[in-house]
Amino acid sequence: MNEEEKEEKLLSLLSARRSGAFWSAQRARILSAAPRRRAPARAWLLLPAAAALLVAVLARAPRTPEVQEPPAATAAFIEHLDLLDDLDVLEALPEGEL
Repeated sequence: MNEEEKEEKLLSLLSARRSGAFWSAQRARILSAAPRRRAPARAWLLLPAAAALLVAVLARAPRTPEVQEPPAATAAFIEHLDLLDDLDVLEALPEGEL
């Protein structure tokens, strides 16, 4: 006998020999002792977290983007500017005001 055969024989001698009825009864006992899972009961646990999230979203103030308008004097000056006559004045204005 080689080592593998010896190991297989040892494992077969050490293995539990039970009938199929024993294992069926064992499985039934384990399943009956295990707690039953109830998904709807767990869903109620999430309700407070969902309510808190909803309150946080609704309580947040609406954000409006800030629009920076050019100063009134600069806007009025540009509107009345004759581009061909006053090109040097237009070039002197900062880029942010154009």
